Amino acid sequence: MAEPEPILPQRATHAEATITSVQWLFEPCWSGERLMARLRDGRVTLTDAAGAPAGPDSADAAEALRAAVDAGGAVIDGIWTSQPFRLDRAGTRTWDDKRRAFVAFDLVELDGQSLAHVPCQERRRLLASVLSEGPRVRISPFVRQPLGEWLHVWRANGFTHYLAKQVNSRYHPGERTEDWLILSAEPEKISIIPVLLGRRPKKLRRIED
Repeated sequence: MAEPEPILPQRATHAEATITSVQWLFEPCWSGERLMARLRDGRVTLTDAAGAPAGPDSADAAEALRAAVDAGGAVIDGIWTSQPFRLDRAGTRTWDDKRRAFVAFDLVELDGQSLAHVPCQERRRLLASVLSEGPRVRISPFVRQPLGEWLHVWRANGFTHYLAKQVNSRYHPGERTEDWLILSAEPEKISIIPVLLGRRPKKLRRIED
């Protein structure tokens, strides 16, 4: 049987926004290699953000996911990461290979059925029902408002940005949408990432209920 075409991950929009609405979910923005994990016929294949096969460094992620997913088939969106970072003696954040883990944050297919049109909040519930967490596989935590204390914790663990996702948003493979926003964890700072990519951060008004 031919391998299915790889699914490209949905991308978030860098933005400056103040979100007070309870219709959004928030989670830390993980650094690492964005991967789409497909479980099929008892094995896991990983593709990167461009749809190409993932490199050999992610072999441990595939093995860990094979044992962690309780489903006949699934496609999971996540990050192969070692955040939170370890701090060296100089206070510099460094990768710690012993803490490498696949952090999952979305379930795109389940048992051969696309979940693209299922609301984000429900996809997260289904993800938690089929994925068993362990040292090498985790589910990204998500919270609602009030967010202040969580931002403090995320900053303390080395996260410079966080994601805001509309609770009813659908999954749009390969597209960049404004239903998912990347926001600075430091309100007084503007992310330099869009500048490096040749784009200015999109200005958004206050998002309320």
